[in-house]
Amino acid sequence: MPGAAIAEALRSLLPSSRALFLLTDHKAEKHCLRALEGFLTARLPATPWDGSVNKLLFPARSLHSLGRTLDAVRAFGPQVMVGLGGFRSVAPMLLGRALGIRTVLLESNAVAGAAVRVLAPAADLVVLQWEQAVAGLRARRVLVAGNPVRAKLFGVRKEAALRRLGLSPLKRTLLVLGGSQGALALNKTLHEALAMIYAKRDDLQVLHLTGVDHLPAALEWMNSLRVMSYRPIGFFNQMEDAYAAADFVLARAGGSTLAEVTALGLPAILVPYPYSAGKHQHANAGVLAGSGAAIVLDESELTAHSLADAIVTLAVDAPLRTQMAACARRMGQPRAALTLAAEIAAMAGFGLQLPAHLRRAAQAGPALGRAAELPPSPRERRHDERSMRNHESVDKTPSQAA
Repeated sequence: MPGAAIAEALRSLLPSSRALFLLTDHKAEKHCLRALEGFLTARLPATPWDGSVNKLLFPARSLHSLGRTLDAVRAFGPQVMVGLGGFRSVAPMLLGRALGIRTVLLESNAVAGAAVRVLAPAADLVVLQWEQAVAGLRARRVLVAGNPVRAKLFGVRKEAALRRLGLSPLKRTLLVLGGSQGALALNKTLHEALAMIYAKRDDLQVLHLTGVDHLPAALEWMNSLRVMSYRPIGFFNQMEDAYAAADFVLARAGGSTLAEVTALGLPAILVPYPYSAGKHQHANAGVLAGSGAAIVLDESELTAHSLADAIVTLAVDAPLRTQMAACARRMGQPRAALTLAAEIAAMAGFGLQLPAHLRRAAQAGPALGRAAELPPSPRERRHDERSMRNHESVDKTPSQAA
């Protein structure tokens, strides 16, 4: 989704730009296909590691996947490649670097993941959501500019969103982002907490995005208690309506989710996923809690009573919600996608085609965030000189930037 946000912003700045998304068979990517409509996609072969047979086949599958990646990249001919994190981005990004293509890495978490740490020394730019992730990161250039969120999330009227979702404007609305990772334990505790809440009050309504696999259990619970103010949905494409309808959010603490929550200024109750690599969700939640934007409940100590107390507190305390929303907005970066699109356009040699204020921002570079620079290598200097000559040779109509 951050990649889709960047591609959309780049297209708004340079209508002739193109984007190619390299996809695998990962389940989460399949849910994002609708956001990628209008952009080119290429499927890469899977390289599973689980099981003895897959381990034996891994080297051959990896070579096959790398060959397919090389074919896709050469056919598309990008000027810039963007890595969205995770081990699946390592091979394509190293391949792009070997081909002399400019590379950008995104890190949405407060603690940089292993893939970003490995790739950072070779990347032209590493973009961070939060300054905390700078620690221990070796990179040519680091830019703290936020995590990109899609423009369609903004500007939706609350009343219209509630009407489309069939929710009441007279009740407080809790949006629960269950997701798929570790949702079973959180969903079970949520249902127990809601049973306690609904036994005493009826002024709360819940929109629960359960994840497709967990929807049957949520429907069974709803029907058994005959709860009318609870609406479970397996997967939802209109997230702009879900966020617009919400007064506060209950969620895990993934980087992209928190980028959306803070950009939209929503108070949050966060239950970090306890098994995230490097405890990065705990670090993410700590950033929001430290800024006053979230209440954090550790899953190891989570009970129906503690969750019910947190939900009721935010449901009834309007001044607290207002205060937390203001804190979230102060740390949110709603223009992150445009900032990155301007950076990418400048790296591709199309900075002169940008609007004047964005051109100045892109040229300022580190002024947009906290940056650390290393001198360019001879190869990079030759690449810069070649890009400048190519740019000077074109007329005022841009060709295509990727």
